[in-house]
Amino acid sequence: MGSFWEKYPDMLKVYTMQSDSEIFSIELCGGPHVVTSQGMGRFKIQKEEASSRGVRRIKAVLIK
Repeated sequence: MGSFWEKYPDMLKVYTMQSDSEIFSIELCGGPHVVTSQGMGRFKIQKEEASSRGVRRIKAVLIK
C-alpha cells in the first residue's frame, strides 16, 4: 500500500488485466484509456522493466 495522491488528479481509474481465473495487473491511472484491453487490438512492447519486487511493467504502442 502506498500514497499516490500527489501524483494523480482527484478522479482516477483503476484498471485490472485478468484472464478468467487470474489477475495479471492492477494499475492506477489518471489518463484516458479504453473500457477493456480487448478493445485495444494488437500492440508491440517497447520496454519492460521491474517496477518492484515480483512486479514487471511494460510500455507498449498500438500497431495496425
